[in-house]
Amino acid sequence: MTVPKASETFALADSPEGLSLRVSLSEIIRNAPAIERRAGESGCWPYEPGELITKLVNGEMSISDPRLQAILLDWIESADYNKFLNTESGDVVYAQAAKRGNVVYATRKTKKRDALKTALDGKVFDEPLKGFRNRRRTRLLLCTVNFDRSRFTAEQAWAALRSTPVEGLDYTYNVMNSLNANISKIFGKHGTLTSKEAQSSGYPAPHLIFILDEPVTVERHIGKDGHISWRICDHRILNRIGKGSLMRKLARADHHAAIDLNPIWKHGFIDFEGIVSEDGSRSGRDAVTYPFKYLVKCLTEDGSNSIKGVPDINSVKDKDKRTMLFTHLGNKCFRTRDVSFGKGFKDRIGMLPEEKPSEATKWKRVRTVTDLEYNLISAYNEQLAIARFRDAMGLQSGEPT
Repeated sequence: MTVPKASETFALADSPEGLSLRVSLSEIIRNAPAIERRAGESGCWPYEPGELITKLVNGEMSISDPRLQAILLDWIESADYNKFLNTESGDVVYAQAAKRGNVVYATRKTKKRDALKTALDGKVFDEPLKGFRNRRRTRLLLCTVNFDRSRFTAEQAWAALRSTPVEGLDYTYNVMNSLNANISKIFGKHGTLTSKEAQSSGYPAPHLIFILDEPVTVERHIGKDGHISWRICDHRILNRIGKGSLMRKLARADHHAAIDLNPIWKHGFIDFEGIVSEDGSRSGRDAVTYPFKYLVKCLTEDGSNSIKGVPDINSVKDKDKRTMLFTHLGNKCFRTRDVSFGKGFKDRIGMLPEEKPSEATKWKRVRTVTDLEYNLISAYNEQLAIARFRDAMGLQSGEPT
């Protein structure tokens, strides 16, 4: 956006009554509160997507750069507004646009999470296996993957989560769809929910939830810390997902070799956990809504999640908050969707389709304006309203209203 000089004057609007109000920009912004930005910029996102991704993958930029982090925080805090026009009446309204981490975005993600919770309420996807006390059959699997840091930088790992390439850039991509295809070969038809979440280090650690048409057998396991989990115990499946006894032994001796030989994920570590309804275990409802835990938190309002006064992500000591901010940064920089699930997943949990308007809307989105533009427009409208009032009352300029 080109910012005019403060000495310039503008015709704010031409009213139906024939008024034409002119005012200098300095008059409009004179009493406006100063907006302090961490990066000293406007609060807009200044990067062209392909160019930014190329620089990050090639090592010319890094998501650990405090300036890039500060620009993200400024962008989250700056409010953009969508301008809507009523095509029948000509009325214009402005509504705050959704941005990762702002109140509109958090509200939308909360509604989506709650719709999932409602669909899952009362549903059970597992059953006991007759004759086995510690085994069950389940149709829900939680899969977690990460990237070998000796082979991928954090930026290369995030780029690998993209489903489409960047022109002119040679890099690994579309790894999640490839994994999903491998799952189909092993488990058959299924629905998938994918969550592209970060770690506190900035590296991505995606989670996937699979709803299978045919259940698999899982066995109760108690970890050293007392954590209860349910693990696939079918040896044929374990061998096909790279978790058989020989592969586990190789992983302990040479984890790089184990990664190379893994039949479905050759980029780092992969783990599978069965989701069951037994007390003390992660339920399907909890597992499916877990990916939303960082997305439903508003960062622009006062509270424990607020980024007010936070200079950059590196300075955040709280591990969960760092993870949340790196999740937003990674998905923003690489233009990836944080949580996605399609019709196959919705159908398998009985999620009702979203209601559509019964008739065509009269409102048309015109464009998006920055907070500076919106504040100027608001001030313009206020000045115009005063001018109309003075004209209607026969008051001269400078007379008290």
